Amino acid sequence: MKVWIISIVGIVVVAVGAFLIVKKVSPVSWGIWGNYNTTSGLALKGYDPVAYFENEEATSGSSEFTYDWGDATWQFANADNMALFEESPDSFAPQFGGYCSFAVSKGFTADISPDAWHIKDGKLYVFADTDVRADWVAGIGDGTLGASAANWEKR
Repeated sequence: MKVWIISIVGIVVVAVGAFLIVKKVSPVSWGIWGNYNTTSGLALKGYDPVAYFENEEATSGSSEFTYDWGDATWQFANADNMALFEESPDSFAPQFGGYCSFAVSKGFTADISPDAWHIKDGKLYVFADTDVRADWVAGIGDGTLGASAANWEKR
């Protein structure tokens, strides 16, 4: 009986560990994934951060237009967007290191979907999916943004 229980616990631990590694989930305080979420080797999974502001849509960047900043490589759809980013990267880079803003509000980091995003007060926020984005945005008045900011500062 004890061997069976130990085996089940071992399987659960391995499964949870694999999920955390694959999805890049960890407590914010660990900071093990770096300053910027680069799960694909690129910030924002290769999407153009400027396009969220300029085109109001998620737009894939190109390997032709890249810029290294903040321990990450950023891609852009065109030279104009890259130039705008180079002039003021803090104006365009997503908040909370490009990790899911909802996850950060709960005290951990999680990977994102570039199609799940929100701009508030001139700042870009990204999310794991559109469902958690909707929850986070709906909760801004109740403190989700403040919780995200406070947790990110603790790291």
